[in-house]
Amino acid sequence: MNNQEIPTDNNDNSLQTILRAIRLSQGQLSLIFLRCNYAKLRQQIAAQLKEVSSIPIQEITLSESIKSLYNQISQELGNEQPQALIISGLDSVKNIDSILSLSNQIREEFRKNFPFPILIWIDDQILKKIIRVAPDLENWGSIIDFENDTDDLIDFLQETTAEIFTNDVIPSPQVYKEIESASQDLQNRGEDITPEIQAGLEFAFGLREYQQDHLDDALIYYQRSLEFWQTHNNLERHGILLVKISLVYTRKAEISNTENQETWQNARDNLQQALGIFEQAERLDLVIEYINRLGEILRHLKAWNDLESLAKKSLKLYENISSINVVTIHELSLQQIRLGRNYGFLAEVAFKNQEWERGKQYIQQALNILMNIPNLPSQEYGLYRLFLALSQIFLGEISAAIKTLETARNESHPQYNPKLYIDILEQLNLLYFQEKQYLKAFEIKQKRLQIKQQYGFTAFIGASYLNPQRKVIKSENSDIENIGTIAQEISASGREQDVKRLRGRIAGNEHKLTVIHGQSGVGKSSILQGGLIPALQQEPIGERDALPILLRVYTNWVENLGQNLKIETNEYSRDTIIQQLRKNETRNLLTVLIFDQFEEFFFVYTDQKQRRQFYDFLRICLDIPFVKIVLSLREDYLHYLLELDRLVNLTVTNNNILDKNIRYYLGNFSPADAKAVIKSLTAKINFYLQPELIDELVKDLAGDIGEVRPIELQIVGTQLQSEQIKTLEKYQEFGKEKLVEKFLEDVIKDCGAENEQTARLVLYLLTDENGTRPLKTRAELVEQLAAGIKNLDLVLNIFVASGLVLLLPESPADRYQLVHDYLVEFIRQQQEPKLKEVLEELERERKQRKLAEEELQQALERELKREKKQRQQAEEELKKAEEAKRILAEANKKATQRIRIGSGVLFIAIVLVGIATVLVIQTYHVRNIIYL
Repeated sequence: MNNQEIPTDNNDNSLQTILRAIRLSQGQLSLIFLRCNYAKLRQQIAAQLKEVSSIPIQEITLSESIKSLYNQISQELGNEQPQALIISGLDSVKNIDSILSLSNQIREEFRKNFPFPILIWIDDQILKKIIRVAPDLENWGSIIDFENDTDDLIDFLQETTAEIFTNDVIPSPQVYKEIESASQDLQNRGEDITPEIQAGLEFAFGLREYQQDHLDDALIYYQRSLEFWQTHNNLERHGILLVKISLVYTRKAEISNTENQETWQNARDNLQQALGIFEQAERLDLVIEYINRLGEILRHLKAWNDLESLAKKSLKLYENISSINVVTIHELSLQQIRLGRNYGFLAEVAFKNQEWERGKQYIQQALNILMNIPNLPSQEYGLYRLFLALSQIFLGEISAAIKTLETARNESHPQYNPKLYIDILEQLNLLYFQEKQYLKAFEIKQKRLQIKQQYGFTAFIGASYLNPQRKVIKSENSDIENIGTIAQEISASGREQDVKRLRGRIAGNEHKLTVIHGQSGVGKSSILQGGLIPALQQEPIGERDALPILLRVYTNWVENLGQNLKIETNEYSRDTIIQQLRKNETRNLLTVLIFDQFEEFFFVYTDQKQRRQFYDFLRICLDIPFVKIVLSLREDYLHYLLELDRLVNLTVTNNNILDKNIRYYLGNFSPADAKAVIKSLTAKINFYLQPELIDELVKDLAGDIGEVRPIELQIVGTQLQSEQIKTLEKYQEFGKEKLVEKFLEDVIKDCGAENEQTARLVLYLLTDENGTRPLKTRAELVEQLAAGIKNLDLVLNIFVASGLVLLLPESPADRYQLVHDYLVEFIRQQQEPKLKEVLEELERERKQRKLAEEELQQALERELKREKKQRQQAEEELKKAEEAKRILAEANKKATQRIRIGSGVLFIAIVLVGIATVLVIQTYHVRNIIYL
């Protein structure tokens, strides 16, 4: 380090050194690292610096989430060029190694664009990282030290540890660093730390280890601190240490997820002793604060009589609540929550005694108290709604119980209390099944299993997708972030290497597009959801945060993508999505669009024009910087992607989408990987299997192909756990075949008793006598089933969701297929005896149906012939009638003509007669005249 200056007298010399460096560095870059481990001292020095410096100094405070020191400075300054700049917050930045490494790589950019002195506050830890990760920056810079004097260090330690005890404060990481620095500085100066301060430090360090779930280390620190306060008769601190030790045992029991009575008993003993000490010290407020924790422990120990006595004692304490100084709304809310919890305890005791109405009344009292608490988080109601539902069930109020449990599920969050959430789902599953809502019941069952896997309550998950591992969030454990981590199944199996490779492809510049392919059941969806996505979320890629977006449903892919990208619009379109992706680029994000089970896209959109819209969208996305695409599909559908090459010019793939550099193959487990998975997962929940059992199981699963399909491992593993099979001897009583058979039976039962026969028939019809798995459409299944069979869709939906049957989307009709060949023999052997009569009846019915169809066809043909003959006769008669009608018409016509002619002759005759008569009369008159 050049020009390193270490002050020996006091901080004034260091301050003068800074002022001189600022004056001499005008117009050029000068890096000055201000080493100081204490925030309060930094503030004092910064204030003095501003006061005495004749040159204005601009300040920048870095946020925890920055990705680049250079970019952050540039954004903060804009076009402005300060005469000097001081930067704080570097020691609080996440991913500090990446930031320092990047700064080291682009250090010339600092020299070219920042021609002024830059002062950066650092502590000892950051200095070590700079030396290791950014050695060139270290050579460019100089260090100026600031230190507290001895008295200030002692006062700091005394005040900080006292505050932790008195106010139950959880120190920040920065405070912990300062505590360690102060301790180290005192030790370096040869100063002895008093036993009282040391006991306070042990307490603080124990609290930190507890926050990070390092529970054995926490116990060691707490025990050391406890010894001091015991011998010095400090009742309050003695009691608080016992409370903290009880919390460690409680946490141990929660994490183990087993009914570890000894651990719970240790938690009880320490907490009971603490409450006794608080009573002795007349600290009623501390008794009320911690007494409910003892109630929770008694629940786990199922000490119902003790729990009832404790709850009644606690309620009496609240009668003296006026003697407790309540100064904030928050404190009052906490007291009301604790009061309500006591009624919850009494209700649970009543339920254990089968006093359902009484228990229901207690729960209503608890809920009434909670509902009057402003801004109470919804998850606080979960346990009480579960208890209310239990009382409603036993009182016969089933519909009300279902509504109560649905409300409890919607209000609760598994990350705060996964055990409670699992219990709510279990009761809801039972009620849905009881009410014959089988599909809902099955969906809840699957959800429950996934939550159990995520939070470490089960070793195996059956045929469901793996999810990222999560830790429980507690108010006492707020430092534990709830970002998902890679599923243990993936880490243990060697698949973590696949995750690293896939993450590397996304992080690099070479692969804009990755196509993941493999057989059905190898775990493609699981490695994406339980591996790649949490790996992308855990740490940034370069300067950017990765934003993985997962899509599995393609019926409306535009809207689904828009919602997942959280676009602020009511109408989603390709254009708005593309605009958002470009915005993500400017927001320092790397967007990763993951299209899982992509084969389904081709069957949702049978029209090539519709598919082309997606292809064009894909082409545009691949041309947007910092957007990566992952397609995942079964390898027997890979050839569908060739249409992309034909219809769209994908320059990033050189129009060869199936190039080996684009494809990423995912296969089955090797036997060694399968053994590692089994050992890791079973150890996680203390479900230990004999090594001989594991060897035999993997041998059976690998079979002739020498590989283990992940889905089969999970299915058989689930049965091992449910049957508590831990030894080779017990496994041999069952064997893989019986365990698979039990899996089949469980899925059949999930369909409901009245649908059992349909379920068995469907499974049987998805096999054939040749030992293969024929593909069947729904229409073909209907044709082969007996008339009157109901709920076929329900059975098929449950089979597909269970992983037992594959749904193959195809045009013009979807087809169904058993998941694997090895199931065929099991099903035919298992189902043929049970379905013998049914199959014979089906065969008789088919013959009867065929005979009836033949007779119907013959009758139809006879009827058609008769109708044809009748039609011919009718046509002939119609012709005759028409001919007669024609003749009659012709006759009428002739008659009419005759009549017309006769009428004319008659008229002429009459006229002639008239004329003749006139002539006769005229002649007569003439004759008379002549005569006269």
